[in-house]
Amino acid sequence: MPFRLSRYARRLFETTLALAKRIDAVFRKGRVCAGMSSSKRRVNVFIVSDATGITAERVISAALLQFKEITPVFKKFPYIRTKEQIEDILARAEGSGGILIYSIVSEDLRRWFRREQKKRDINTIDLLGPLLKRMGRLWNMIPSLRPGLLKGVGEESIRLAESIDFTLKHDDGQGIRDLGRADIILLGLSRTSKTPTSLYLSCNHGLKVANVPIIPEVEPPKKIFTLKRKKVGLTISSDRLAFIRQRRLKYAGPTDYTDMERIRMEQAYCRRIFNGIENLHVIDVTHSSVEEIANSIMQEE
Repeated sequence: MPFRLSRYARRLFETTLALAKRIDAVFRKGRVCAGMSSSKRRVNVFIVSDATGITAERVISAALLQFKEITPVFKKFPYIRTKEQIEDILARAEGSGGILIYSIVSEDLRRWFRREQKKRDINTIDLLGPLLKRMGRLWNMIPSLRPGLLKGVGEESIRLAESIDFTLKHDDGQGIRDLGRADIILLGLSRTSKTPTSLYLSCNHGLKVANVPIIPEVEPPKKIFTLKRKKVGLTISSDRLAFIRQRRLKYAGPTDYTDMERIRMEQAYCRRIFNGIENLHVIDVTHSSVEEIANSIMQEE
């Protein structure tokens, strides 16, 4: 059976190929020659986008890979929404001898871009306009022309990194001052899976999670009683907690950390704290994996 591309993949391939041909036409004019070197030509590539510019940069990079003689120097301008911003970029690009590629959905701004380009000595390529026009004719539809509808992988990666960073900085009672920035606050005794559950929620759901240990000798922060945040208390059976702690301290000396009487006292204190927290969702983690605990938390409204 012959290999066939999906309609989306075929459109993307055609767009990249068309862009490569247009870039080739510009290069053949001999007008793009900034920073000549003995082997490769360094070319300033201005990327103008009304969103993050990440998608545009990837498509452009894919096209430029076809030109082995070129070393592109990218200059990216994201979230460009006004003519004043564009005028400033055009002025910078005009004297660089480079190429300017714009990914803008606003028809008015693209039309203005074309008019300005004719007044200046600049090579420009409209990345989205021809594609939107062709698709509109193909499906007999009018595009919404709203910028930023596609949330790039880069944006999601940044948000994920921020969530994980927050969770690490708010592990085991740290960062109490800005506890209010947390999406979820986990509470529980030592060794009730607070840290791994927090990281699982951050890595898989992009949530900012803070976890606060409940310790009889340490007064809990007042914020856990007053903050209007999703709060979850983790409980566990005495036997299971003793087993986990003993395994944790296998090679340590004698300590009341694993003593059953001490554990029961901690659990009684923890229950009193939990009873004083309004709208606290309590989960028994005795026989649950981290994934199961996280799923229970996510299912709770």
